[in-house]
Amino acid sequence: MAARGVKRVWEVCEPHPDVFLRDMDPSLFAISLHHVAQGTADRDYTDPERFFTRTFMTRALADLLERVVGRLLGLERGAPIVRLETPFGGGKTHTMTALYHIARSPDVLSEHDAVKPVLGRLNVRALPSGVRVAVLDGRGLDVRERRAEEGITIRTLWGELAYQLGGKEGYAMVQDADVTRTAPGGALLTALLQRFQPALILMDEVLEYLLKARAVKVGDSNLMEQTGAFLGELTSAVSAVPKSTLVAALPASSLEVPAENQEIAERLFQHAKKVLGRMELVETPVAQDEVFGVLRRRLFRSVGNERDHKKAVDALREYYDEYARFFPDRLRSPEYKARMLQAYPFHPELIDLLYERWGPHPQFQRTRGALRLLALVLRRLWNQRPGSALFIQPYHIDLSDRHIRGEVVRLLDSSWDAIVTGDVLQRAGEIERQLGSEYAREQLGKGAATCTFLYSISAAMRDAGATEEELRTALLRPDINPAMVSEVLGRLREGLWYLRSRDRRYLFTVKPNLNKVILDFEAEVSDEQLEHALREWVEQVAGRGEGVFQVVLAPGEPQLVPDRAQPTLVLLPFDVADAHTWMQQALNSAGGGIRTNKNMLVFLVPDRTRASVLHASVRRWCALKGVERSSSFREMERDDHDQVRQQLKDKEAEIEVLIRQMYQSIYRPEAGGVRPVPVSDPSAIKAKTLGEFVAGVLEKQGELVRELSPEYLSQTLGIGEQKVPVSQVATVFTGTPGQPLVENMERIYESIRQGVEKGIFGIQVGDRIYIREPVPDEVLRNSQAVLVPPGEPTLPPEPPSRKPLTLRVRTSASMLYPLLQAARQLLQQLDHATVEIRVHDPTGQMATKRKELEKLLRDYGCTVEWTEPKEAETSEAS
Repeated sequence: MAARGVKRVWEVCEPHPDVFLRDMDPSLFAISLHHVAQGTADRDYTDPERFFTRTFMTRALADLLERVVGRLLGLERGAPIVRLETPFGGGKTHTMTALYHIARSPDVLSEHDAVKPVLGRLNVRALPSGVRVAVLDGRGLDVRERRAEEGITIRTLWGELAYQLGGKEGYAMVQDADVTRTAPGGALLTALLQRFQPALILMDEVLEYLLKARAVKVGDSNLMEQTGAFLGELTSAVSAVPKSTLVAALPASSLEVPAENQEIAERLFQHAKKVLGRMELVETPVAQDEVFGVLRRRLFRSVGNERDHKKAVDALREYYDEYARFFPDRLRSPEYKARMLQAYPFHPELIDLLYERWGPHPQFQRTRGALRLLALVLRRLWNQRPGSALFIQPYHIDLSDRHIRGEVVRLLDSSWDAIVTGDVLQRAGEIERQLGSEYAREQLGKGAATCTFLYSISAAMRDAGATEEELRTALLRPDINPAMVSEVLGRLREGLWYLRSRDRRYLFTVKPNLNKVILDFEAEVSDEQLEHALREWVEQVAGRGEGVFQVVLAPGEPQLVPDRAQPTLVLLPFDVADAHTWMQQALNSAGGGIRTNKNMLVFLVPDRTRASVLHASVRRWCALKGVERSSSFREMERDDHDQVRQQLKDKEAEIEVLIRQMYQSIYRPEAGGVRPVPVSDPSAIKAKTLGEFVAGVLEKQGELVRELSPEYLSQTLGIGEQKVPVSQVATVFTGTPGQPLVENMERIYESIRQGVEKGIFGIQVGDRIYIREPVPDEVLRNSQAVLVPPGEPTLPPEPPSRKPLTLRVRTSASMLYPLLQAARQLLQQLDHATVEIRVHDPTGQMATKRKELEKLLRDYGCTVEWTEPKEAETSEAS
């Protein structure tokens, strides 16, 4: 086992205790800068030392702290204005919280291990003290007015800025502009910053404030336009004051602006970018390769030791090597191995899914959203402790957990909850149970459906879904054969209602797939329609009376089988409980009388265990035909058209095979009942129809004769001892069980004609006896015609003395039936006789079966000798 001796993640790592809270606070990973400044946020964010202990110091964060601290110290390094621009949850607010604590708690943080490297690079011993901090959180601020301490009423963003930097004195500098809600000039703002420096201005959720400010009238203008003018003047003022810094956060796109329509959102977004575009430095707080560290630091108290990490990585790498053809080549590269070590206990595919696939989604808040979802995943994983969890993979996002499902489904809309419940949890779960215990134990059905659903969430539809390779990577772990996933996906395609497969990618859509449409049509197939279609299919596969047999298909009662003097193949109904009794009744009676042509019957008995499968397949075929004929079919996509036609083709082939497999048991009449006919030749199964299949089996067994020798006819009828009316000859073969089945009655008349011409027997009509001469057709078919011995009867000869005797029989290969009958008689009476068979094949075709014949005969203890003609004989013959 590849994973032997490797610890599971829950044995190596220890999550933070808040992961296990019964009712996890939704704001646990959602920082509000306003609440941090007010001291009302969670202690993880308000306690500066605790905050930095749980913060992973990314390169961008360390670089930003260095430049902001350097500027606040007056070291002439760092840009005056920094614009943080990442998608939701990308770390903007977390970064500004770090800056807030740096400015507000220099004594506590100057000795912190996370901050010391920053001070070292600046060649200073401590953080700057006395820094004035203004927190302008557009979500937390009211655009109307608020009452501050000392009886001051603040109405605008510049009033808030002045009050937070300089208290009552600072507010007095901009009071007139605040009361009239008109933007102050650059000179006034420069004076304010010079008076209260070093100054750090943290501005978050600016667009939310601007959106709210649109509703406040200011003369012919509004507060949004005045605030825009203020921001423009503020950037100039900050640039002019050496020890001041403005850090503003903007979303990455207008899709994240909560405006009433996209046009307004885009206009606001572009307006803010233009205003804050002077002397800016755009930062990305969390780079892609640092996400692993952020998640580990925020979610785990301990991730164990590197030795256990390496064992888990090696086990997974060995698994990928063992089944290399099932996985992408990149998984076996040294770079990917390094990523796995960096990401442990998370599988890199899980983090890539959240950041690359879900990250651009307007409803997903990258790091914040990932932390919240992964905390729920950890809680469930550590509670359940699955044995195969060497890494935390995408399939561990267990959608059966309502909290996890809620986090995922909110990225879409409420209608998806029913899709997850129905397809991913119920139908996929049933499919894995049907596939067997190993599939169910590893939850491969629900796991594959879950991973497909997760990969279906994407900001761009063209990237939605996953290939089979991607799904294997997201789902599989050591000791599971990857080929099982192909089986699972095939069954999911057939059984789920919202799963689609396009361009080798699997994805869920809100529009029902063909499975759902077909099931709806299937529910409308009546029992009468099903029985009619089933009968047509069986009739088609049976051969519709083509070839040797007239086919009688599943009559309701056995006496309804026609009594005809021609070979008749009877297919018993599916619902016959006692096939032998049914066949016996068919032999005994026909209509209201006694059956005369018993020997003409051949029975095919169905395997009743396959009936339900056949019924289900024919019902599905009826539904597919209904879809193809429906008006909605024309409105379907081209892929759906192709799928319907392909499924019809596959279902037709499946039905034909099922019918062939059902009807394999052949029975023939015998004295007192019926007997099975062994199917010894596998090639007979390849026949085009059931009629052809039965004919091939009977012919191989010598029970179906296409020619009848006059010698056999004479012996069977006893013509040497008695006269036999021609009218009774056919009755012997049609009505006497145990006789060979003659292909048609013309073969009997042809045998009589040959026997007369050879002098084996004669035919008499009135006083005229025909022998050794052609027989007119009207004589042959005369109802008064009688077959007579070839000459006058003689006394029976004296019984021969018992001496060693050799019997040699020469006949054609097509006349094997009399040989088999003679062999049965001889071998029942002669215990000490030996049998020598000489088969002469002038065509040489028998050589193709030489090995097969030798093996069969020697297995039964026979001596085998092959004789080939000498070259001279061959030349002479030619």
